[in-house]
Amino acid sequence: MLPTLPMSLPPTNFDTVSYVQTPTPALQPAAPPAAKPAEAKDESSLGWGIVGGIAGGILGTSVYVAFIQATHIRIGYLAILVAFLVAKCIMIGSKAKGGLEYQLTAVLMTYGAVSVGSSINIYLELAKIRAIDLTLNNILVLLKLGAAEPFLRFQSSGPRAVIGLLILFVGLRAAWRMTSGDPEAMHHPFTR
Repeated sequence: MLPTLPMSLPPTNFDTVSYVQTPTPALQPAAPPAAKPAEAKDESSLGWGIVGGIAGGILGTSVYVAFIQATHIRIGYLAILVAFLVAKCIMIGSKAKGGLEYQLTAVLMTYGAVSVGSSINIYLELAKIRAIDLTLNNILVLLKLGAAEPFLRFQSSGPRAVIGLLILFVGLRAAWRMTSGDPEAMHHPFTR
C-alpha cells in the first residue's frame, strides 16, 4: 500500500509558472584552476646558507693561516680562495638559492674570514716575540688590526697595498657573483 501525503499545500497557480533548473554534476561548469600561492620566502635556506658560510669561512681561514705559517709568504690570492670557499658553502647550505641577502652575507663573511686569518697571523708573529694573553681586550685589538690590515699596508708599501686591495676586491666580487642565484655565475664567477 502506498503512503498518503497530507494535502496542506496551496494549489499551484499555472498562470505564474517559473521553471527552476537544477544543475546536474556533469553539466556544472568547471571551476577555474586555483591560483598558485605566491612563493613564500624560505627563511631556513638563508639560515642554512649562513651555517654553510661559517663553515666555509672557518675552512678558508684555516687554509689562509696554514699556508702563510708554512711558507712565510703573504700572498693576496688566498683571499680569492677564501671567497670561493665561503660562497660555495653558502650555496651548498642554501641549496643553490641566491639573492641580495646571500650576496651581502657572502661579502661580509669573506671579509670577516680574511680579517680573522690576518688577526691570527698577527697574533702568531707577535707571540714569537713575547707571550700575549688572550684577554677580551687583546682579542678585540687583534681583530681590529686584522680588519684594518689591507689598509695598514699602505704605510710600508703603497703599490703592494693597492695590489692587495685589488685582489681582495676580486675575491669579494667573485663571492658576490657566486651567491647571486645565477647558475652560470657559480661556474664562472670571474666573468661579467
